Amino acid sequence: MKKLIYLAVLGTVLSCNKKQEVVVEEKATTVLEPSNPLNQLKYDNKVDFYCKMDIVKFGVSDTLHYKGKLYGFCAKMCKDEFLKNPEMYLAKK
Repeated sequence: MKKLIYLAVLGTVLSCNKKQEVVVEEKATTVLEPSNPLNQLKYDNKVDFYCKMDIVKFGVSDTLHYKGKLYGFCAKMCKDEFLKNPEMYLAKK
């Protein structure tokens, strides 16, 4: 019986000395404003063509209808750059 108790105590001590692995989960943060009506629309792109910002995650501040499709942009500057050569950006899509 003493051997069984010693084994149980030894097992407990050894298991307490093991290093425990800590797992940290990172949650995606968004700055999407639900009150912005532009964020409620469905766009043909998920990423701003010019600056490559994720518009699904961070939201839209400007839009453009081009060839029957709706595109979202993070800023007017990005939309203006897209308009200089839209076919080039759409070819990369």
